[in-house]
Amino acid sequence: MDNVFVTVFLFCFSLLPMAYLRYYPFRIIATLRERRILIAGHLIIFVVEFLLVTALFVSGHAPMQGSAFQKLYFVCYWPYFLLLMFTIRPFWFRHFFVLGIQGIYTVFLHTATILLLKQLWMQTTYFASLYFLTYIGLLLLSFPGMMWLLRGIFTREQLLKPQQMAAFWKYLGFVPLILTYYQGSMGYAKLIQQVEDLSGIHLYMLVSRFILVIIGISLIISVRSGFHQVRCMFLAKERSMKMQEQLREIHAYADNLRDEQKTLAILRHDSRHQLRMLAELIESGHYDEAERHLLALRKEVESR
Repeated sequence: MDNVFVTVFLFCFSLLPMAYLRYYPFRIIATLRERRILIAGHLIIFVVEFLLVTALFVSGHAPMQGSAFQKLYFVCYWPYFLLLMFTIRPFWFRHFFVLGIQGIYTVFLHTATILLLKQLWMQTTYFASLYFLTYIGLLLLSFPGMMWLLRGIFTREQLLKPQQMAAFWKYLGFVPLILTYYQGSMGYAKLIQQVEDLSGIHLYMLVSRFILVIIGISLIISVRSGFHQVRCMFLAKERSMKMQEQLREIHAYADNLRDEQKTLAILRHDSRHQLRMLAELIESGHYDEAERHLLALRKEVESR
């Protein structure tokens, strides 16, 4: 009975780091209310699943073996995923992309754990507990690296404008998940029970899933690099638009200067003409007419 409680607790606990890993790329836009919902929701799901799975094994409705936990894993992670997807939305395809990357990570950890414990395979009643302890240990050791990989995959600007690159995520979002399903459905557990010489099988599975991890890392780096290039292009476009606006302002300023120069040229021409007329009137002794002309010029200048 104690072994059942410990094993189920470790099983349910192993789901929590993965739930946080799916949330981690979206943390930059999560509000305080959404964080509280996720924390409370994760605790409730953990307690409910622990009680239900424990009751399932204690009542004898399911035997405690690896295939049972494998099926339960696919059932028990969905509440966490759906809680996150409907709390921080609308980023459906991005959520599935992160889920697929997390799936690649999980499949590799599962394979590494099995290979570390292959000498104890089916030889102890405490194998399930030992498996989850080893799995959680590897998970915690490698967790900072996964957080580093996923840290910059999304930016706040991208998440605040979900319609940008929507078509891109529609096609890429399910790629890691499809790769995970392909690797996870290869029947590794059944195969190692049927083949006597497991050394070749172990090497093949380790290499194939290591390649899967490399593909997952390449996808993350490609996405991060691609969005960086897109951001650089947007910044270059903004700088180009600002330069065009500045050029338009310079052209407008130059046009105003030309108009003012034309106006000044007309004023200089009119001034020379008026001064010449005044000089002629004064030279000819028509002082009253010159005075009237000056008053008329003064009124004209004041009216401008």
